[in-house]
Amino acid sequence: MEQQKTNIKVLVAAFLGIFFFGMAFLVMGAILPSLTEAFSLSKEQESTLASILPLGVLFGSMFFGPIIDRYGYKLLLIAATAIGVAGLEILAFSSLFSVIVIAVFMIGFCGGMLNGSTSAIVSDISSDKARTSNLFLLGMVYCIGAFTIPWIMATMSENFTYTPIVAVAGAVMFLSLLYYLIIPFPEAKCKQGVPFKSVLKMIKEPTLIIFSFALFFQSALEGISNNWAAKFLSSPQVGFSTETALYALSFILVGLAISRFVLVFVSRMASSRVIVITSMLLAAVGTVCLMIAETNTVAIVGTTLLGMGLAATFPVTFGILGAKYSSMSGTAFSFALVIALIGNTLLNKLVGVLGAESLPIVILCSIACLIVLFLIGCSTVKTPEKA
Repeated sequence: MEQQKTNIKVLVAAFLGIFFFGMAFLVMGAILPSLTEAFSLSKEQESTLASILPLGVLFGSMFFGPIIDRYGYKLLLIAATAIGVAGLEILAFSSLFSVIVIAVFMIGFCGGMLNGSTSAIVSDISSDKARTSNLFLLGMVYCIGAFTIPWIMATMSENFTYTPIVAVAGAVMFLSLLYYLIIPFPEAKCKQGVPFKSVLKMIKEPTLIIFSFALFFQSALEGISNNWAAKFLSSPQVGFSTETALYALSFILVGLAISRFVLVFVSRMASSRVIVITSMLLAAVGTVCLMIAETNTVAIVGTTLLGMGLAATFPVTFGILGAKYSSMSGTAFSFALVIALIGNTLLNKLVGVLGAESLPIVILCSIACLIVLFLIGCSTVKTPEKA
């Protein structure tokens, strides 16, 4: 009973962390127009700010795994949150562009560590039966966090500048740091140090490599969908207005949240293969809707289905990797996330080079690659019938 109470407290800690990751990951897009207006930013400066956040996430994802395996979760969550709070407060009050760049990198770095460590801790404290379900629940909380800053900016920007909004977000985030200070966390798994030979052996295993490259395409799908769908819909070939395209874009996150809520329950009954393949087919149908859309309704249906299709792969894959590499789950998740973020970067660059009109083809090809890699990955490990 006492262990169950501790696990619930730790689960709440993970939910707080992923909530703030969602908030941090969307903060740049939400306040960039306000920053541009306040500081008269050039397009090059806007591009710098937009690219520095994912760079911070990449670095955070590189470091969190070995840290939690060696020192445990408490130290990392406290440090990551402190960095995030500092980044938000600096972003809120700084008047120097160079300092704002540093603040955005800090927010991204914090987000990368929170994203990976919260997934690892949920995997560690969950039973085999509940692991994937709890990871879907974690993903749903991420969606709530991701909604928060854009929603607040949309409803309050007429009365408030971004400064008090971001400053209050940092102050609220600080409360989670206080919570981390007072609750117990699982002990570090490698107190004597993370064994280099074991890490080297693990990252050479086909299972981890194959699933990591499945996430390469999953992360790429998320990135290109969110970054290019609006531009595709508003392109001359498709012809929607910018306002309609942006409105349709918001339904990707709606679809993501709906699907993860449903999958919290479905994942206890359906196999991991069925969940991922079904989700990818939903994403493919959504993409086809975008290709043929002539009305607002079809465009919104397309982005909603696309979002629903993007909901499954990360939680399911982390559930599989968490079970297989339970002795070094942090390092395994860190490796997989770095590969995933590289995929996000490269395929975003590819769409940028080919043009927004290439988006549906790149999405459909990525879906095909993901399905093949996921099925091959499942064949290398004894995955349970239920996700």
